[in-house]
Amino acid sequence: MSRNSLLPPHVDPSIFQVCDVLLGIGGLGYTVCYVLIARQSIRDKTYTMPLFALAFNFAWEIVFAAFVTEEAGSRAIFGLWMLIDLALVYTTVKYGATEWKHAPVVGRNIGKIFFVMLVWCWLGLYAISAWWLDPENPVNPKVGKIYRGTKGVDVNELGFWTSLVGQVVLSIMSLAQIVVRGSSRGSSYSIWATRFIGSLAGLNMNFGYCWWTAPRAHVKRVKANMGLPPESCLPLHPRNIDKFLVNECTMSSDDEDLKLAMAMSLQEDTAGTTENPPASGIVEAIDLSSDTDDEEDVDEDLRRAIALSMQEDEKPNVAQQPASGTITPATVSTASGFMGIDRKAMEQERLARLGKRKRNASPERPSKQVTRSPPASAPSKGPILQYPKGVIKRTFASKYPRTNDITIDELLEAPHVNIAVICSYQYDSSWMYEKLDPTKVKQIWLMYAKFRGEDIREKLLQEWAESRVPNMRLHFPPMDGMIVSMHSKFMLLFGKEKLRIAIPTANMTPTDWGEVGNDWQPGVMENSVFLIDLPRRSDDGVGKVEDLPPFGRDLVFFLKAQEVGSKVTDGVLKFDFADTKHLAFVHSIGGSHKEESERPTGLPGLANAVRELQYDDVEHLELDYAASSLGAINDTFLSRIYLAARGKSFTKDNAVVPDVRDHIRIYFPTNDTVEKSTGGPDCANIISLSRKYYNASTFPKECLRDYVSTRRGMLSHNKLLFARGRRTNGKPFAWVYVGSANISESAWGGQKVLKSGKVGALSVRNWECGVMVPVPDDKLEQVDLKADAVPPMSVFEGTVEVPFHFPGAKYEGRRPWLFGPG
Repeated sequence: MSRNSLLPPHVDPSIFQVCDVLLGIGGLGYTVCYVLIARQSIRDKTYTMPLFALAFNFAWEIVFAAFVTEEAGSRAIFGLWMLIDLALVYTTVKYGATEWKHAPVVGRNIGKIFFVMLVWCWLGLYAISAWWLDPENPVNPKVGKIYRGTKGVDVNELGFWTSLVGQVVLSIMSLAQIVVRGSSRGSSYSIWATRFIGSLAGLNMNFGYCWWTAPRAHVKRVKANMGLPPESCLPLHPRNIDKFLVNECTMSSDDEDLKLAMAMSLQEDTAGTTENPPASGIVEAIDLSSDTDDEEDVDEDLRRAIALSMQEDEKPNVAQQPASGTITPATVSTASGFMGIDRKAMEQERLARLGKRKRNASPERPSKQVTRSPPASAPSKGPILQYPKGVIKRTFASKYPRTNDITIDELLEAPHVNIAVICSYQYDSSWMYEKLDPTKVKQIWLMYAKFRGEDIREKLLQEWAESRVPNMRLHFPPMDGMIVSMHSKFMLLFGKEKLRIAIPTANMTPTDWGEVGNDWQPGVMENSVFLIDLPRRSDDGVGKVEDLPPFGRDLVFFLKAQEVGSKVTDGVLKFDFADTKHLAFVHSIGGSHKEESERPTGLPGLANAVRELQYDDVEHLELDYAASSLGAINDTFLSRIYLAARGKSFTKDNAVVPDVRDHIRIYFPTNDTVEKSTGGPDCANIISLSRKYYNASTFPKECLRDYVSTRRGMLSHNKLLFARGRRTNGKPFAWVYVGSANISESAWGGQKVLKSGKVGALSVRNWECGVMVPVPDDKLEQVDLKADAVPPMSVFEGTVEVPFHFPGAKYEGRRPWLFGPG
């Protein structure tokens, strides 16, 4: 393996030493083999290596010594091999005629024939090498590989394939030569043994060890040659990054308008649309208020499915071809509609399923879903409140040990869900259909509907209507005025006996949930999720908002602000929130808030949550904030976060907290950490910090700490605020916020002190939501603390798995990962 390679953190640096040993053994084996061939040829007065094989090997050594390799040691070895090859050429020319008595013309001109073969092989290998190593358009580039200063160019794989071809040619032709000659003169067991050892160590074991240790950097071409889909490997070439960004790596939340424009421009729909929209009756919103699956629903579903099927047969194909030859991911046709779903196949399956249900009243078996995460254990019959008090879990990551994590399938429990209300900044619809089959689960998707400041909800609704996805409704929260991003993330999963509420930091994409497109690649991105299971009310009725604990009141308040409709909020009120008294739902409602409402939002909302849970009696407080996006941070904004975490309001008198930078640490990856991560820079486009923001004189650089995941090589999309402190009575406390809010005024709201001394309106540009979860008192009582010391980060064990190494390393001259405008 080239010493110029940048290893991901999950690959042990000893790979270099192991490869050096294996290559050394291989090189020694080949050298001894060539010497033995020369000696045996002179002894037997013949030539041992077949003519074309010798020409290929000689040409390979010339090309790699003169043009390819950068390392002096490799050049010296290739030079030694060429000197030995001259001895082999000598024996070929001197004794070749005796082996070609049946073809005297060949025997007399064997030297000339060899020279022609040598030139032909040299030209071919040189052309292949130049094509493979082209810095502008390299073959099969990979993150971490560097060749002559150009990142991504993989000279190791070139060496593997060309040397493999040379050895295969030599093996086949050597066997053929023995058969033609009728004897093994020129050969010996020692020649065979040394060549076998050289090939085994230098070729097979060396590259095999690289593949086993770091498959991401060594296997893509192999899988492509086997006919596997290119998505099964990381598409690292710049021309493939567009698809990767949209389908594998989501965009971040700050400067949302610009970054969403980037993502959507990559998905620009080049296909024509139908001339006329479908009949209104076909796209009529489905009633999602009922969270049971009774016979009346089945009858309605069957009638609707039959109607859709009949219209499918009657409707002419009016889809137009794209103007260019490239089909973008957003291409919509009558066969593949909203976000790529195959409507006709879905409706046919739905007809068969519903017809079967009409004949047989027994419960249907869940469809076999394609999933790349470990299968969840079979759910038991009846409602089980697995998380009645709430829990925070890490998201699953492929190829990493299972700890306190959860897969998307384990979270969704699809066979037990009747209705799903899902809010996300970005969706991978095909993947979502696999996880929650819309023919079986009624769904509402809350979506983002602004593009470069333009309202695009009509376009999205039309595409959805044309797709005729069953049992689904799209909803767009208000995006008026200053609001630029619907960045909140939550799931309301309604079952017959329980409601599961999940609040993740992840978008609804496979990468965010740790899944990959193959069986060997580790996950590249980690997130966190809060989830809680609520039982149905004992009276089976709809509760009152005013009777709810703070968590429930703020959740319903947020849902109403998002205008999801009374059927959803009434559905939530059918469940018992009694066991949420220790929790707080923290939200940011987009817009301008001139007066504090009944349920404050943004940073005032966080402060209100701290007060309601009685964590505002603070003597000393330390904050550790892990985020995937940083805005235009300054001391004033840090002071507002710090005050809110103490339960205090922002006023003229406390606008800037003295020494606030000494009490807040911000966890964000350095450029080196991203470069060496498993996914590499191509997976870091959801992690953003503008160069303009970072270079500002007011940016608190000394607060930055390198986010290094405890899962080696993982990047993070987490938004976690850890608070540790002492009350005025000396008792310790700790709590954590997990949600969608990054460190920016867009997420938490901007607010200024006016000249009059009054505090101005709260301006919130994003929709956000999260949960504040305290560390239990009995856990804190177990902590042995010195006087005036705050609890250590280990106090969160049992409440949340801290996903990064603590204390994080200071930057100390290193630069952060910079991505974004400016």
